[in-house]
Amino acid sequence: MSECLSRDTDRRGFLRDGLMAVAALTAIAGDAAPLHALTRRYATGLVAGPAISYDIPAADGATIDKPNRVILVRYQGTVHAFSLECPHKGTMVEWQGDKARFYCPKHKSTFQPEGSRIQGKAPRGLDRYAVRIEGGKVVVDTGKLIDQEKDAGGWASAGAKVA
Repeated sequence: MSECLSRDTDRRGFLRDGLMAVAALTAIAGDAAPLHALTRRYATGLVAGPAISYDIPAADGATIDKPNRVILVRYQGTVHAFSLECPHKGTMVEWQGDKARFYCPKHKSTFQPEGSRIQGKAPRGLDRYAVRIEGGKVVVDTGKLIDQEKDAGGWASAGAKVA
């Protein structure tokens, strides 16, 4: 009987110690970057930090940076940066220069050059990144996506005027 009690205690102790280790790792990870941010950085190949610099576009149009999943757009004197992914299901959008719009081939959503939704299954406009002009370059802060529905003011101001 004492042998059975000893085994049960060992088993319980093992489970208790394992759960304590998981709790400790969870507490430590709470101080680190959120998992989705780490996943995003890894998925987009960003290893030097969340800021990416681009030349200021000379004319209206879109530049697609597939490795970093960023769209840089100059439109009516303002530069915007968007996630390359459609906010509906994450499909990569395409620039249709002849129609001056973005198009999601999966569910046929379309977006204006400045990212607002025209039509389709997408629930909102393209998610934006904050941009600024610094040292003659457009600097895109890819550390945080700005969702049009959750932060309308931040989305509206996430652009930089250019001459």
